[in-house]
Amino acid sequence: MGQGMIRWMRYITWTSDRMFVSYRQYYLQGDEFLTEYDDANTVERIFAGNGLAAGGPEHLTVLSGTHTGWIRLTTQHRADEPPLPGEEWETVVDVSICSTSGDLWLFRWGGDVEEDAGNFATVGAGWYRVRVQTRGRDEGDGHAGDTPVEEHFLSVWPAPPEPDIVHRANDTFARTHYDPTRPPGQPVHP
Repeated sequence: MGQGMIRWMRYITWTSDRMFVSYRQYYLQGDEFLTEYDDANTVERIFAGNGLAAGGPEHLTVLSGTHTGWIRLTTQHRADEPPLPGEEWETVVDVSICSTSGDLWLFRWGGDVEEDAGNFATVGAGWYRVRVQTRGRDEGDGHAGDTPVEEHFLSVWPAPPEPDIVHRANDTFARTHYDPTRPPGQPVHP
């Protein structure tokens, strides 16, 4: 395999200016989430945890500031951990999720899959780390236009399970719900 192919395999990026969110949510979800696993308290764990994302076996839930509307979303499949983002990203967290099916797809609320973003379980079944970084969640709250004012960047790479890491919590929602004195969220094992 040539050197150019190796570099290409280190990450694959997909971007949409038209990622539709409802009830402030979008997801990564595997094939066994609804049949084998059910995590009814994921959103509660976000409010009581890092203020942005929480996951478990076969899923991750991310909260946007936009209740119902469009956000800009960039995703990246990676072979390794990305560099820390610049200060322009207001809230940045890392969480661990486990794929038991070997499939993790990007979903909108209501069950519509964004197939163009690809399968995030790039090495099959196992543990993955997800970095979610956002900006504009405050502007998204109450925004009703067709042009996104909120941007998210999701990076996923294979990695052993670790507690949540909050690199930054600088939007209103995160500052309201994230308490750095609480213990970090722990990975939810299958």
